[in-house]
Amino acid sequence: MSGVYIHIPFCSKACTYCDFHFSTQLRNKNAFIEALLHEIEVQARYIDEAVNTIYFGGGTPSLLSAAEINSIIGKLDKVFKLDVKEITLEANPDNLSEKYLKELKSTAVNRLSIGVQSFEEKRLLWMNRSHTAKQAIFAIESALQMGFNVSADLIFALPEMSTDEWQRQLQKMISLKPHHISAYSLTLEERTVYHHQVAKKKVKELDDVNSEEQFLQAHQLLSNAGYHHYEISNYASAGHVALHNSSYWNGKPYLGLGPSAHSFNGKMRQWNVSNNTAYIKALSAGKLSFESEVLTEVDRYNEYVMTGLRTDKGIEEKQWNELMPSLYKESLQKEMNELVNQQFLVRDASRIFIPLQHWYKADQLISRLFATENS
Repeated sequence: MSGVYIHIPFCSKACTYCDFHFSTQLRNKNAFIEALLHEIEVQARYIDEAVNTIYFGGGTPSLLSAAEINSIIGKLDKVFKLDVKEITLEANPDNLSEKYLKELKSTAVNRLSIGVQSFEEKRLLWMNRSHTAKQAIFAIESALQMGFNVSADLIFALPEMSTDEWQRQLQKMISLKPHHISAYSLTLEERTVYHHQVAKKKVKELDDVNSEEQFLQAHQLLSNAGYHHYEISNYASAGHVALHNSSYWNGKPYLGLGPSAHSFNGKMRQWNVSNNTAYIKALSAGKLSFESEVLTEVDRYNEYVMTGLRTDKGIEEKQWNELMPSLYKESLQKEMNELVNQQFLVRDASRIFIPLQHWYKADQLISRLFATENS
């Protein structure tokens, strides 16, 4: 399975916590789409197998019209071998009017990832979101009624967030019955309004103890509601695991299109310039502005550990041993045994995984199994 990710670098507003590449100036949208269509042609040989998933991310892809979406998918269909099982469009609730949803039905998009983040108006105001709670509820209900596969996002560990507030968010989301739910812990990123507020002591990050409690709270409530917790931040009802994102965690190849988008073909990674003007200018001259790196033996091993241990399936012990650089074998096997003895990792038949009660610490645990100069 291979996938195509398309980065739409436009938003109507800048969220308080977001450090993704985007612009709130839409005047270059037409030029961007023209450049994007050209990039698809330039990258025609990047993937030599059938494309199974397409993901419109951003930014705010729901700022695209149905005609623009059709033109992009149409170009992909001409250039690549499409055997598409899932086409996802990230969307803000305020864009998902009944009219727009009907227009989307004329495209091949079959899955919507709706950025709800919170059903509390005061939180939406603090996040500088462009929608209200009422619009979020309408968007989910309407998208479901129209037959879309619906995923919805929530954020926990907000400043001064209580477990009662988080429970209200989860219960409201459960009552709406989307097919898939993503529950993300708020992270403090540089060059964001949130980072500035913390630095100026206008708000305070929620501590790790309460953040982890809310993570476990989400697991309990969503699991009891029938959602399968298959990746640290992701829950799916039966048959609705996110196929595109799963390809990342399973190490499958993918092509990233648009400014700042990353690509991976199994041997190397490349990433496009994170500047809309530079991206458009390069492609107008028939070129693509990007950087790349060939993955070393250590890189391939570290990526396998990093992505696999984020999921409930974990990693295969045989493949872990095969990918492990010989220089680090002794130290990494010792570290693995220590983590298992401490019950931070579990060996089950042929697989190794992090037990749920330690998933919130996954990044720290995974880093202990990286092959580094200190291993």
